[in-house]
Amino acid sequence: MKVCDLLKRQQNNTQNYIADNDGAIQYAEWHARSIEVSKKIQEMQIHNECVVLFLPNSIQYAVAYFGIAYSKNVIVPLDIRARQPEIESTIRYCESKLIITVTRYQAFLKEVLHQYPHTVSAYMIDRDEIIMLCGLETHVESSGYDFATEDVLLMLHTSGTTSNPKRIMLTNENLISNVESNIASLQFTQDDVTLIMLPMCFGYCNTAQFLTHAYLGADIVIYNAVFFAKEFFEMIKIHHITNFTAVPYMLHKLLAYRHKSGIEYPNLRYICFGGSKTDPDTLRLLIEKYPGTGFVHTYGQTECSPRLTALMPQDSLRKIGSVGKPIPGVHVIVRTPDGTVAAPMVVGEILAQGKNIMKGYYKQEAITKKNLVDGWLHTGDLGYFDHEGYLYITGRIKNMIISGGQNLYPEEIEEIILTHHSVKEVYVYAKSHALLGEVPVADVVMSDTVKVGELPVYLEKRLAKHKIPVEFNVVESLEKTYNGKIKRSNLKNRI
Repeated sequence: MKVCDLLKRQQNNTQNYIADNDGAIQYAEWHARSIEVSKKIQEMQIHNECVVLFLPNSIQYAVAYFGIAYSKNVIVPLDIRARQPEIESTIRYCESKLIITVTRYQAFLKEVLHQYPHTVSAYMIDRDEIIMLCGLETHVESSGYDFATEDVLLMLHTSGTTSNPKRIMLTNENLISNVESNIASLQFTQDDVTLIMLPMCFGYCNTAQFLTHAYLGADIVIYNAVFFAKEFFEMIKIHHITNFTAVPYMLHKLLAYRHKSGIEYPNLRYICFGGSKTDPDTLRLLIEKYPGTGFVHTYGQTECSPRLTALMPQDSLRKIGSVGKPIPGVHVIVRTPDGTVAAPMVVGEILAQGKNIMKGYYKQEAITKKNLVDGWLHTGDLGYFDHEGYLYITGRIKNMIISGGQNLYPEEIEEIILTHHSVKEVYVYAKSHALLGEVPVADVVMSDTVKVGELPVYLEKRLAKHKIPVEFNVVESLEKTYNGKIKRSNLKNRI
């Protein structure tokens, strides 16, 4: 089975729907619209290539997603909060000739790509029109990667800089496997209704909500707005939502909500959450406040499509702090530095194996071989299993910052900060934050007396807002390793 088959087999479904802020359409119409997008792409003679998806959470996103899948091309979602360096870098790296977007982003994308030398067109899905964004009739020299042979469908962003980006190649098998594991784990059916409020361009939402419910032909409700508890519960009532996927800052807002209990929301079976460390006391209070809803603590990585484990509601208090057990079809072990499988309660690196594990990093064969060894993915996370087989996460080997459930990569942020003429050196790291879990902070060595307060203003047009450090500390020097590289400490200011 391929991902495009999920919608194709629902082409006569006039009972279930997908909805957003502007309305709703039945699955049958969703299929028909995606077929029209596919035809448009094929008319442009784009086959077996990367097509960039630059759209907010919406029905249009869902239509374009499956339109790309139907046209047998590769989906490359790009966060609409991205700025010029990231956008141009992604298009260059993925050798993309087409962006699917809407009119509201036309002027912005033209400005962003005005110096890009190659031809990039945009399909304005809201007005069914193709325009040229930039470039002459020249083409990027192809890497020669045969996506069709490799069955790659989706390429998601992961750690990397704008000069050396990384995209994770997920195949149809990877995604379908994880969807089926997710359904088996949570016992979802066509009667379930999911509420999407996380960015659809990220792996967590893509598989656990969007594709999972498309697989079932179940109702999907997309709400594209800032998360507020009041609006959240209004959507729960209106659409009879049965499940929702959250990141920790959303849980804090639900806890702060003045409502007394969850008995008015009998349909809401599950709130799944993950993405960063969640305080056990917060979880206990949430479970007490909303006793009719099961809170499911999950763990995964984009490289894993992404879900690996789940702590089910019946264990949520007894095993609080754990991320649960591997979901069906997924294998997880903890390995010690000497290469042996760790005994219970012994901390080591978490490794994962299964049909859900990525094909690899696009154009990054060396890194792929380093992280994928004998079919096992080295996650870079540290943890242990207890004596009953429940997994606990204790830390990360990697430098990644998880803020509000979103992955931020220090090297990417540092590269942009270093483009400021007054910055000689910079080190970005995580600082604990009560609501978001972690936020980025930067230590900078300046070459002149420019006010450090100018840096956030400078970065506004170069970095998405959530990637801009919340603090800039001017320092005389940065600690270096023996070979002159900035010394990173995974423990600095972490929870």
